[in-house]
Amino acid sequence: MKLQNFTPYPAHLFRGCIDEERVLAGVIVRVTHDIVDGRLRPAAEQPWGVSAGPYQGPLGPMASDQRFVRDGVDVMLFGAARSEGGRAVPRIDVGVEVGRSWRSALVAWGERVWRSGVTGLVPSAPEPVCEVPLTLARAYGGADEWDGLEVAYPDNPEGRGFYLERSRAHGGLLPNLEDPAAPIRAWDDRPEPVGTGTCPQHFGPRVRRGLELDEATGAVRRIRPGFFNDAFPNMIAPRALPGDPVVVRGVREDGPLVFTLPRIDLRVRVQIGDDGGERTPVLDQIGVDADARRVFLTYRYSFRYVVTPHQRRHCTLGLVEPD
Repeated sequence: MKLQNFTPYPAHLFRGCIDEERVLAGVIVRVTHDIVDGRLRPAAEQPWGVSAGPYQGPLGPMASDQRFVRDGVDVMLFGAARSEGGRAVPRIDVGVEVGRSWRSALVAWGERVWRSGVTGLVPSAPEPVCEVPLTLARAYGGADEWDGLEVAYPDNPEGRGFYLERSRAHGGLLPNLEDPAAPIRAWDDRPEPVGTGTCPQHFGPRVRRGLELDEATGAVRRIRPGFFNDAFPNMIAPRALPGDPVVVRGVREDGPLVFTLPRIDLRVRVQIGDDGGERTPVLDQIGVDADARRVFLTYRYSFRYVVTPHQRRHCTLGLVEPD
């Protein structure tokens, strides 16, 4: 079976074997939009592609799109935390809202170090800052030295703020990015690193949430759908529907980014022998390029079929004709 794509958007048909007779298939299509007056308009250029393997996207590494199931909708935010008006401030509050009920937030601090206080080491006052990159390098993690060996924090070796001894923490940097619900209070706190972009597949919290392990042997008993989400765990919305408002705060000097999710004009038609039908794919991902005022939306339609020799099998992707 091959996909005939009658749209101007990148798309691909992925397939995988369930057993000797059954096949699992999924159509993935990604549409890049410009934000214009609170609405999303398909962009003239479509830089966000669809790939069977990991690839380099416009803003960094992207995971394979060969996914047949996810747990909710990935929300990915690329860019930097920025203060309104470009004023230097001690902290920048970044928030994302999808619909009327889902929220995610983080705090971007100016530089802080551990100083001696009455009760021990305490964070210094943050230095005023205009912007902080939204990358794992600014989240909790990093590496420290023990007995002459470098020991990395397994969840985020590239981060900052991880110390094995109090003496080594003194004068050392704290992370810039924090979950406001779980702030660092002591030098030996071990908070979960926070991120907003594409979540690495080996990221510890993603693995722990996505895999069910046998306590005795450590073997994988079950892979949960959430393991296939490419957003960070705190950036997965349970659902996102056409007409839902999206608000992103703390990423542009000129104020919040606000837009409404458009109606889904895509249609997938699958023909298996004499059986055929047309379906509307579901929204799978929302990716926000804050600096460019662009958004990509990823849609997925998954289905199964039984392989019958010499049977006609056909899949097309098209657009709904305008009224």
